[in-house]
Order: sequence, then structure tokens, then C-alpha cells
Amino acid sequence: MKSSSFLFIALCVTAAAHAESALTVRATDLQAQAQSDAATLATLPENTKVDVLRRVGAWDEVKTTAGQTGWVRMLNLRFDVNNASKANGAAGSLNALSGLLSTGRTSNTATVTTGVRGLTEEDLKNANANPAELEKMQRFAADKTTAERFAQRTKLSAAKVDYLQENAVTSAPAATSSITEEPH
Repeated sequence: MKSSSFLFIALCVTAAAHAESALTVRATDLQAQAQSDAATLATLPENTKVDVLRRVGAWDEVKTTAGQTGWVRMLNLRFDVNNASKANGAAGSLNALSGLLSTGRTSNTATVTTGVRGLTEEDLKNANANPAELEKMQRFAADKTTAERFAQRTKLSAAKVDYLQENAVTSAPAATSSITEEPH
């Protein structure tokens, strides 16, 4: 029993010592915790080289070449295939074991979903501009040429979508809602 415990600890330590290299695929925030609302430590430019230390849910803990450690979303990283191919089979197995052991559900690693929340009239009245968030959003914008190249590479086809008529939204039948408004 003692020897298997020692072997397990040795595997974990060896796996943790072998970090995977990756590059950021876009400018991304380095965050203090594996949470989208955590404090931003720095913004890493596109193609920043990092070492991935561990994974938790949809987040990777990384260390920059400057020695700064923090968390980035795993979808913002592209792993260095040249470095991975140099690793021997044992190291690859240890990384896989480390990944299995370090992942899991905790209170702060909920499944991420995308959706649209309805806005109430009160939400719209109380809305404020947030120039910092707008600037962040604009960093993800792609120009027309880049978008067209991506569409061709991924075999997407164009679809024309007409704009809604301005009065179409207000005059749509309320068949899907049981709530009716009274005139003011």
C-alpha cells in the first residue's frame, strides 16, 4: 500500500513539473481566479507564449515568460504541437493523468452556456455606457477579409437575413406569452 501511494504521489509531482506550452489565439485577460468575474491581472496580447500549469473546468492556469501566473479561458489557447511531439509517451500519459486528477466540479466551475436574457423596461432605463467593455468587445472584431477567409476555410455558406420591420416586433402576435400589457 505504501509503495502504491508513493508511486501515485511521484506521478502527480512529475506530471505537474511538465507544463505544456501554448500561445494565446487572441488578446485575452489573465485573471486572478478561474472565474469570468475575477480580477484581471493583465491583458495578454495575441500569440503570447505561456506554460499551462493545470486545468479546471473551462479554465487553464498559466505562467507567462515574465513569470506571472493567472487563469485564462482554455478556448483562448492554442497548444504548441512541436513541443507536444517532442514529449515522450510517458510524459504525455502523466499529463493526461494530471488532467484527470485536477479537473472536476467545484462551486466555481459551472458549465458555461450562451444565451440571451430578456431586458425589462427598468433595465433599459437604468442602463449605462461602459466604454471599457466596449473596447474589450471591439478587440474581438474581425474585418470582412478575415471573416470571409474563415468562412471559406470552414466551408460556411452565406445566408441572407432580412432586417425586421420596425413595427413587426410590436405587432407580433402574443401567442407565446400569457402576459398582456394594459395601455398606459
